[in-house]
Amino acid sequence: MKVMSDKIKKSVKISAVLFCLFFVLVWVNAHEVAVIRMDDNAYYSKSVEIHEGDTVSFKNTGKNDKWPASNIHPTHEIYTEFDAGKPVTPNQSWSFVFGKPGVWQYHDHLYPKITGTITVLASGENELQDASQTNFFKNLAQKLKAFFKKLLAMFDRKAESRNPKVEFISRDSTEIFTDTTALKFYIQNYGAAATVQQLNALSSSFGSCHDQAHKAGRITYELGGDRAFRECGAECHSGCYHGATEAYFREKGTANLAAGLKTLCSSELNPFFSHQCIHGIGHGLMAWANYEIFDALLACDLLPERQDSCWTGVFMENIVGGLGKESGHYTSYLSDDPHHPCDIVDEKYKGSCYFLQTSRMVQLFNGDFKKVATSCLEAPVRYQRDCFQSMGRDVGGSARKNPSRAIELCRLAPKGSLRNDCLGGAVQDSFWDPTGQDDALSFCRLLTEKDEKDLCYGVIFQRAPEVLTSKEELEKFCSKAESDYQTLCLQ
Repeated sequence: MKVMSDKIKKSVKISAVLFCLFFVLVWVNAHEVAVIRMDDNAYYSKSVEIHEGDTVSFKNTGKNDKWPASNIHPTHEIYTEFDAGKPVTPNQSWSFVFGKPGVWQYHDHLYPKITGTITVLASGENELQDASQTNFFKNLAQKLKAFFKKLLAMFDRKAESRNPKVEFISRDSTEIFTDTTALKFYIQNYGAAATVQQLNALSSSFGSCHDQAHKAGRITYELGGDRAFRECGAECHSGCYHGATEAYFREKGTANLAAGLKTLCSSELNPFFSHQCIHGIGHGLMAWANYEIFDALLACDLLPERQDSCWTGVFMENIVGGLGKESGHYTSYLSDDPHHPCDIVDEKYKGSCYFLQTSRMVQLFNGDFKKVATSCLEAPVRYQRDCFQSMGRDVGGSARKNPSRAIELCRLAPKGSLRNDCLGGAVQDSFWDPTGQDDALSFCRLLTEKDEKDLCYGVIFQRAPEVLTSKEELEKFCSKAESDYQTLCLQ
């Protein structure tokens, strides 16, 4: 069977080559509406607007090889066909027919800092007939190329299906780092959040987990749609969010971004999970926008509601996803200034920026939370509470399973509302799902000041109905609170 499959695949490839040769003859006299020069430092022009069916030629005018490809780096899954597939050597060109309307961000696969945008407008109804005929052949050739690519993938899937598979996979599996089938079963058994956590744990032995997390996000979206955006985590440099975004844009396109974004994060979600989902979209939009923070924020503004949740995703992605070392992503919006980029964004975004900014401060100050607290006090007064809530979240992550240490670190904040903001952020960070309820309760029990204890219980009592799925679970949770607070919990 394998020999037969290989013969069929070889025949398909030969047929594809013959078809491509035929249509190359059609393309020879086709009008190139744009030529983009690929220099060693940039694309010229960086932004191009064309019509559906038009051809763009990418000419390497530099001294190094170039490789134009669709976002998101490094998997190029948003517009899969828009990928040179190999380096373009100096003085050579690669041409592509854009058959899909939309805004297509792209980058150089070899030098990901070099980026560009191609906006493809839908073809008008009154175009000249000869242009329509030319576009017809161009589009037909592009569709044939995609068809053969899918056909070959189908043979690969059939070959894969002949291998015996076990649907259950152990929690400590290492196969998920190298085997896509194992990765899919792991996601089905344990969910996307546990999957990226395991990939992150394995990265110390196997290397960067960013690419495999991309696959995890794509698989999760294909299995459950927008569920991916609320289940993925920022581990592996946000690869899971990136993969989910690729799968979403690949399915929906980018021609009408506003209408498309409205379909994500269903209205049935409670506020907590709605925030998580839209926050994940922010991560994805930032990567899609080549880490141009202003473009990503404007894309968030197209959402019908909860834009602030999307903004926090953008700012978090700027910090955790755009550092380049392992993921190949780069941002221009980080500096040694602990308040950057909060100091340059529009006023309406500043609160969301400071709500994430201490994660950057922790990097700059090597985990010294005393310096973080000092920097939060240097922020504009109206955003200091956002900053200390952010500090609390980072304290919670730093002192995981150690509430007494988290409380000690929050005491670096001034006593009163700002310290309470830190404590609230820290206890929230311990209660993302049902497994964190006992940690959250332990946190509140350790507090001795009444206002702090009241604040702590208020935070986790608000969170409990959002993450505990039954009345019985909620009642059991409340019964474990200190006796003075059990009635309040049940209310």
